[in-house]
Amino acid sequence: MDPELRLIWIYCVIDEAIRSISENKRVRQRGLSPILTDAEVLTILIWGEMMQLPSDAAIWRRAVTDLKAWFPHIGTEWNFVRRGTNLIHVKKQIQERLFGSSADWNAFDGLPLPVCKNARARRDKRFQGEAAWSYCAAKDERYYGFKAGFLMNSHNEIFRYWIGPANVDEREMLLCTAVGMSGLLLADKGLISIALEGQLADEGICLTVPYRKNMPDDRPRWVLRQAMRLRRRIETAFSSLVQWFGITRTNGRDFWRWSARILRKILAYNLLLRFERDFASV
Repeated sequence: MDPELRLIWIYCVIDEAIRSISENKRVRQRGLSPILTDAEVLTILIWGEMMQLPSDAAIWRRAVTDLKAWFPHIGTEWNFVRRGTNLIHVKKQIQERLFGSSADWNAFDGLPLPVCKNARARRDKRFQGEAAWSYCAAKDERYYGFKAGFLMNSHNEIFRYWIGPANVDEREMLLCTAVGMSGLLLADKGLISIALEGQLADEGICLTVPYRKNMPDDRPRWVLRQAMRLRRRIETAFSSLVQWFGITRTNGRDFWRWSARILRKILAYNLLLRFERDFASV
């Protein structure tokens, strides 16, 4: 796919989203508007994530080399990195405006987000009082950091997420993220709970999870197999976020900057999916 076409498409989508959010009014109430617009800053950052660049500084250096003709007012590295982090609220609004739940089905799962190696955890001074120890069943190991709960629609887009300490129960994450939803919601065995199913049913959500072998289950086997086949697509989404976008390798000195980069990677993943879907036949 033509990289210039992708860059133009990203800018148009981001710029239109910001205009609709601000209703064409000034975002900043004081001072002069910067020459490099917010849409241009976010476009460069998302472009950098799609190029698998590891940090804000690396994105700025690559953009100065490759995108100077497109963004001649990119400015200094310090100012660019600072603005990219400060736009976290704009990123959240873009994420909410562009991506939402599906009418047919949605899926939920949790993803461990370690902040450092286990050997370093006890002397790491970042995230004190915020990060926690927990156990990752997929890797059969303990880790130190956070856990994210993700909701994915039937287009494989992550439309809602919640980040908390690693020892938070995924049931609590689901209740926080599923507010205002309805319809079929697919999840794994970790969310087996009669109380949780009842709470979600009151909100119009039909939680579907596979039962354990020692639990009675009178649901049709083919229905359950189909549901779990669809749910596994969120694991494919996690693979893309981890391997291509490096969501588990995100560095940060505090939770605010760290979570801003997590959100940027989710937004880049979603936009890349939509771009490939829109131009699949081109």
